[in-house]
This record gives sequence, C-alpha cells and structure tokens, in this order.
Amino acid sequence: MEFERSSQLVQQLETIDPLKDADNLVHFLKQIATEAQANSKFREILGQNPKFWITITKICSLTTEKLISGEIIVISILLWLVRIFRNIVATVTENQNKALEQEWNKMIEKILWYCLSQPESGDNIQYVTIIRSGIQALSNLITGNNFIQEFVWSDFMNRNEFDDLLSKLVGHNDNTILTGCLVFIYNCIFESESRRKSLVTSDSGTRILQRLLDRAETLLEDESTQNFELIYAIFARIIESDLYPILFDSLNLSSSGQSLTRRQIILLKLLDSKLFSSDSTDISLSTCIYLLQIFDTICPQVIFSMQQVDIIDRENQPQEIEDTSILYTGLVLLLQCFGKLSQDENDKIRECLFKGGIIASSISLLVQADKTFPRATKAMSSSLQQGISEFSYIKRDIIKVIGNMAYNNSFVQDEVRKLGGIPLILNQCNIDDNNPYIREHAIFALRNLLINNSENQKLVKELEPIAPVQTDVLSEIGIKAQLENGGKIKLTTDSNKM
Repeated sequence: MEFERSSQLVQQLETIDPLKDADNLVHFLKQIATEAQANSKFREILGQNPKFWITITKICSLTTEKLISGEIIVISILLWLVRIFRNIVATVTENQNKALEQEWNKMIEKILWYCLSQPESGDNIQYVTIIRSGIQALSNLITGNNFIQEFVWSDFMNRNEFDDLLSKLVGHNDNTILTGCLVFIYNCIFESESRRKSLVTSDSGTRILQRLLDRAETLLEDESTQNFELIYAIFARIIESDLYPILFDSLNLSSSGQSLTRRQIILLKLLDSKLFSSDSTDISLSTCIYLLQIFDTICPQVIFSMQQVDIIDRENQPQEIEDTSILYTGLVLLLQCFGKLSQDENDKIRECLFKGGIIASSISLLVQADKTFPRATKAMSSSLQQGISEFSYIKRDIIKVIGNMAYNNSFVQDEVRKLGGIPLILNQCNIDDNNPYIREHAIFALRNLLINNSENQKLVKELEPIAPVQTDVLSEIGIKAQLENGGKIKLTTDSNKM
C-alpha cells in the first residue's frame, strides 16, 4: 500500500509546473510531508524511489532560485519542501545518505540564509517556521549517522564569522529554533571526543559557545522549554572531556583589565551545577589544578578589594562596583566548587587541593573578610547591612572548605594551626545573617581540626580572652562590653543612648 501511494504521489509531482500551479504543488507536498512524518514505512519506501529524489531536488533548486530573485510567492512551496526534508531523513540511514548525496544540506542552508537575511525574520511566522523546520531537518539528517555527523560538523566548525550559520541560528530569539540547534550540537558531540574538542578550540565553536553562555542564565527560569537543560548537557560533556580549562581561557578578555568576565562566571555556575548534580566529582586533576590557578589569581585581588571597600560610598563608582561584584561572584563560585571537591572520597583530588595551597589562600581570605565584613544581625543598621549583604557567603564557604579539608588529615590540621587559623575559625562560631549556618560550619571545622590532634587541642585549651569586641552594633544600641576578672564578659548600658 505504501509503495503504491508513494509512487502515485511522485508521479503527480512530476506533472506539476511549480511556477504555474503553485497551489496544487503545495497540496501534494503537504501530503508527502504529513505522511512521511507519521509513517516510518512510507519514509523507507519513498526513499527507495530514485524519481522522488530527482523530482524534489529539481523543484527545490528551481523555487530557491526564484525566492532569492525576489519571487516571494514560492515561499509556501519551500516551507513544505523543507518539512519533507526534515521528515524523510528521520531515523532512516539510507535516506540520510541519499539526502547528503543530493546536497540537501546545502539547499537547506541556502534557504535558511535567505530567511535569516530578511529584516522581519524574527517576527514573520513564515520565515520563522521555515527556519524551525530547517534546523530540525539538519538535526534529523545527522542523528545516528556518524559519517554524516563528521562531514557536516567539520564543515560547520571551519566557518568564518560571516558564513557561520550555526552561530547565527543559536543567536535567534525563537526558542524552538534554539532547541533544534542544541539537539543538533548535542547529537554531534555526544559520542565524539574529537568533535567536542573542535567545538571548544575552533573559532566557529567558540562563537557558538559564547552565544549559548549569553543565553543560559535567562533560560534558567523558562519552564516552557528544555533549552537550559540542553545547554547544560552540552557543557557537561565538555567538562567530562577535560576541555574546561581551554574553554575558560578562550572567554578571557585580556584587553579589558577584568580578572573574570560574565561569560566565565556563567561557565563557573555550570561547573558548580555539574559538581552538585552527582554524588561523586567527575572532573580531572588537570581541571582541579586549573581552578586552583584561577583561585590563586583572584585571591590577592579580592583581598585588595576588601581593603578598599567603602560601604557607605559604594554608589559613586558604578563600573568599579560592577567589576568587584563579578570578582566576588567568581570567588564564591570557586569556593562552592572547592567545598564539593573537598568532600570527595578521591584522595587525589583532596591532595591536589592541599598541594595547590588552598589552605593558605583560604585563611588569608578569611583574615581580611573578618576585618572588612562584620557579622550581619537584625540589630545592625539597614545601610550597613545592605552594604555587606552583597558579599554574602564568603566566610561561610571558606570555613566549609577548611573543615572538609581537615577531615582525617593531620597535615591540614597542622597547617591551619601554624597559619593562625584556629582562633580565626573560633571567632566564626556566631550567627551571621549574611553567612547562613556559618556557626554550624565553624563548629564542624573545629571538630575536624581538633580530633586526634593534641597540638590543636592544646592550643584551644590555652586560649584566654584578651578583650571584648565592642562592635558597631553594640555601640549603636547603647551597650558596652567589658571584660571582668576571671574572663567573664559584663554588658553595661550607656544612659545617653537609652
């Protein structure tokens, strides 16, 4: 039945003049596209008919030329031609190979470029529909066919900026078009290390990944599509292939003077999500070392930034504040990644972190953070609380890393003691609204620092109170802290403020 049906449709197509009987042609093209979508047997049999390929290719070539020359009347013909392309190659390897032989991929690209070049391509439903079907056709063409994947992917990864179709499509504002692009990219790189590498190292691939990073954050909250999940899946494969350092470096803007860029921040967020999405960390030692290098680079800058902070006058230099905000966001993301990595049962990862100097850097950060950002409490003035709230979580995440690293590790325990970290951590055993659960993390860290370590236990035992800390909060509400004999703290009230 399918054989007779397909033969009859092809015969009817051969008798139609596309330019004189467009409506009738659209009618038969629509029948073929619809049946090819619903009936896999029909697809297979239709693909075995040589006249089908010759006829459709001839019609497509003719109508594409007419469209480019300005005859918009053929647009409906091309719409159904592209849908036939999309449906006929779906899950049928023989049809995929024949489509490539007929250079259907190049015909589709020519149609897509025309639609994209039109000023109204983002709003005109006909153009948008053709573009959607076109990228879906390319995706169907390569799915499950390694030979075609290699051929088409190699072509796309060697484009200059002006003929980089895939990059152009990724930047389109239509979410369905983006979905087609993401499926195409993921299918190409899913089982191919070499194609992942070309995606990261080629200029075309870098442009594509930059555009995906630009769109990732806005797509996170969009529950109407799975585009964020697809973007995440693509970057997860890149991380698994140990290509994260190369990609991160490619996003650096050396001329801007910034230590981190917004795209690098998004990339750190994706890494953070991947680390926390599984029970075990599956990043390589080389990636771990690379993250430590980034950490070592920005730590002195963050410390310097903390020393320069003027919370009351923050609105006078908006650009500098924006750069500082990016720097702090990057620091928090790195600390969160290290917090997860330091929990890993893989001793090589923990050893890598230790040898990379994470303890010394973390304590240096904590020393300055403790000086710059007082504990935030409900009693603190709103202006002061708002100023330091922009630097939330830093102290908590530092404590978490130190605590995790100290677990069953005498080398870390001893280094924290020698660097003066134990009293510093003791000082964090308080509630801080900008560092949720910092007290619990500090207690856990102390437990890991003291267990089976007599020197650390002795140090804590010998600690004595020197003087009470008269915080701005206490002064503001009229309370004064005094140290009495025996080490007890006495609170007195200031009558002038009561």
